Amino acid sequence: MEVAVKNKFAIVDIETTGSPANSNGITEIAIVLHNGKEIEGKYETLINPGMPIPPYVAHLTNISNKMVASAPDFSEVADKVFNLLEDRIFVAHNVGFDYPFMQYFFAKNGIKFQTEKLCTLKLTRKAFPGLERYGLDFLCKAMEIDLANHHRAGGDAYATAIIFDRIINHGGGKLIDSMIEKPAPLVVKKKKVYK
Repeated sequence: MEVAVKNKFAIVDIETTGSPANSNGITEIAIVLHNGKEIEGKYETLINPGMPIPPYVAHLTNISNKMVASAPDFSEVADKVFNLLEDRIFVAHNVGFDYPFMQYFFAKNGIKFQTEKLCTLKLTRKAFPGLERYGLDFLCKAMEIDLANHHRAGGDAYATAIIFDRIINHGGGKLIDSMIEKPAPLVVKKKKVYK
């Protein structure tokens, strides 16, 4: 018996200058909106992180300092992004990375962000047991999903949305409902100081 998915979801991917959030910046955000049945919209923007992008990150993401120089900073898009995420379950492939960044940058802009979340990395391990790996690139290859622009927020968010949609359409509603995590308070990791 298939269980209907009654929630609305925001499938999110961000690119950053590194981690943790309190000493790095966001360079790109993509959000794919899903109503529990199908994709219903998307949003994507480059973000000026307010700091240089390290060369190894620029090489990985193909996002250069020049590309983000004229992009809005997070404060300029915070309200729009919050409105897209509000009243939706925050979904990401490794939600433990994306969610704390969003919480931190919302908090810096005076916005309290605490919403339920769902990790598709954990979800795919339950939905597709026995795969060799569960990274986004490997899953896309195994599921024959075109992963355009890997390590760019739009490409990764859209690929995650397709994987999520396939889980729903193959009777995974009950599994999804069982793996939704309650909101967690913002925890800021302290910077290590070496003397």
